Formats: sequence, structure tokens, C-alpha cells
Amino acid sequence: MSKTTQNKSNSSPLLILALDFGGSATKGIYCGLEQNIPMSLMMEPEVLKVSWESVNSYSTRTLGSTEPENAAWVSYMGETFAVGYLAKTQYYANAGLKELKYERAISKTISAVWVASQKLKLGMKFRLALACLLPPGELENKESFHQQLCKVLANYITPTGKIQVELVEFKCLPEGAGIYLAYQKKLGQQIKMKVIALAMVGYRNASVLISDRGMVAADGKTSDLGMIRLLERVVAKTSGHTPAILAPAVVAAGSDVSTTPFLRLLRSRNNVNKQHELQQIQKAVKLARSEYTAVLTSWLDQVISTSVVDEILFCGGTADYIRRELNSHYPGTPCLWGVGADIPKQVDKFGLGSRLGDVYSVFLYFSQQVQKFSSNNGIRGSN
Repeated sequence: MSKTTQNKSNSSPLLILALDFGGSATKGIYCGLEQNIPMSLMMEPEVLKVSWESVNSYSTRTLGSTEPENAAWVSYMGETFAVGYLAKTQYYANAGLKELKYERAISKTISAVWVASQKLKLGMKFRLALACLLPPGELENKESFHQQLCKVLANYITPTGKIQVELVEFKCLPEGAGIYLAYQKKLGQQIKMKVIALAMVGYRNASVLISDRGMVAADGKTSDLGMIRLLERVVAKTSGHTPAILAPAVVAAGSDVSTTPFLRLLRSRNNVNKQHELQQIQKAVKLARSEYTAVLTSWLDQVISTSVVDEILFCGGTADYIRRELNSHYPGTPCLWGVGADIPKQVDKFGLGSRLGDVYSVFLYFSQQVQKFSSNNGIRGSN
């Protein structure tokens, strides 16, 4: 940050925000510079281009009040987008799982910025220090993403009016970086003696980074083998279900595929048909789990050389879901789990657990850097 920028803006509030554009949800950790109390936000992944007249009409005809993340829309560069819960429930938007993450990340980012600013009551003009996570295969787009963000943040419209945000700090890291940074902090100098594979398996993607004696290779690998592939197989073998509806029940069913979580999904009314439908879903999940694990481990074997790697560091909600199978597949290589920073209960208010680990660890790392920089340069946020 230049001295000119520092002097011009050091009287305005500073928002520190870390974002993970997950396929199942946009997850964020944020705080104000002076408050320094981390909080979390979660928004549905749906985004849809709509007309200004449509969202304006929606805003004027609704009764009651809700949290900002449930009514988010943004307008910039002549286009308007419904984001998150509003896009999902009012416009039946899709999650865009076949698109590059960064292509929808502009609307998701500036919506999350607006949500956090409403929570912290920052007003309509403030500064932003932003860290975000992208799949290793999309990091080459980070400069374009940065430039677009700077332009859009400077002047866009939200449900509460025009907002002007100065992006003063920006860092784009590969998915899994937060978990690695937390492990690096735990190991200290020992990490310089190890070769570690970091495998992040989420809802949409599976990614692998290799740390060779403390140096993380820039050419990480990314595939589209997230949990969505498993859910698609279940959908193909059952009737009337979608991945979004199935996901919570499939996860809750666990490695033994208990039938209890599927009871609320049953569409049949006849008791005999209900039992048949329940067995059909359970059978489909068991088969899909087996098939998905085979495909995922085959890909992992192509990018992780167990003859060279000392440890495999697994992270991501989908990795947790198939932990038993992954441990069995790598019997001769230490597999590590849950090594990210401990997440306080007051931060994990949505009950995301390990799914929040990556972005929370990135937030801790990034916010410390921002706090240190601000202190050294005499910059303080205002209430």
C-alpha cells in the first residue's frame, strides 16, 4: 500500500475478510480492524443475472426483515445479480458447478463485503483487506480477478444503496493453503525435512499441493472430483431427488450408510413403498460411495507419489466423509486429519466444523499480517 493511499484512507473503517467460494456454500470469516473479533458468514452458492426492476420490485413488496445474507443482490457495470439465498429461492438459480469459480466470485465477493459491512455497521464507504481461496488450477486468473474487484468495489449498488470500497490489501491463495499454514505453524522447522501432500476434497473440486521441504510447488493439481460426482450417481439411481437435497442426508448417513437420515426424503405414502424407497436410496448411496472412492483414489494416485511423500494431509468435508476409505487406501503412508486451527464455537455459528477450517486458518494468517502492517504504519480503523 502506498503512502498516498495510506494518508488518504486511514480515517475510514477497515474490513478484514477471508472467503472460500465452496461449491456448496460461500464461507467467510471477517472482522473490523479495531474490534478484532472474528465472525463467520455463509451464503448459498447460487448467482443469477436478473433485471434491476425485478430485484427492486422484490425489495418493495416483501414484508418483515431478514439477515442481509438472505436478501443480497448487487448491481455493477450495468448488470444486476441476485446472490445466495435470494437467487436460490426467488429465482431458482443454479450453483454453477460447471463454471470456473472465479467467474462468479466477483458477485459473491462484493455481496459478502456488503453483508459483513452491514453486520459491523461500517457505513457505505470503507477500506477492505481481502484474502480468498481458489482451486490451484484457477490461480492463474488471480490478477484478472484482482483488477476486476478493484474496479467493481469502488462503486456498486446494494439493497441499502451505493457502496464505495477501497481494496487496500489482496491475497489469493490455493485451496488448502490455510490448513497447510496451520500445520506449518505447528511443525515449525520440522516441515523443512518433510515432503507433504496436501489433499483438499470439497463439494466441487479435489486439489493436491505438494510441499517439498517447506517449499510448496506452484503447479498444484485440480480435478472436478468433488462430492457432487458421488451425489450425481445417487440421483441417477433414485427418483425425485437433487444433489442439494441429498447432500446433508448422505453425509449424516456416514460410512455405514444408516437409513435414518433418509427417512425425511421419502416421497412414498404407502408403508410398503416407503420401505422399498428407503432400501433403494441406501443401496444407491452405498454403490455411489464405492464408485466415487475408486475414481477419486485413482486420480490421487496419479498426482501423489507415495514412494516420495512422507505424509498426506487431508482436508475438506468430502475427505472427512470418506476418511475410512482413504485411510485404507494408503496403509503405508501416514494420513493426517484435522490439523487446522481450532475453531471457536462462537465463530462456527453455522455448525460447519471442518468445512470452515481452511478459510478460518487463512483468516488468522492474513489478519495478523494486516494488523502488523497497520500498526507499523500508524493506520487505524474508525468506528
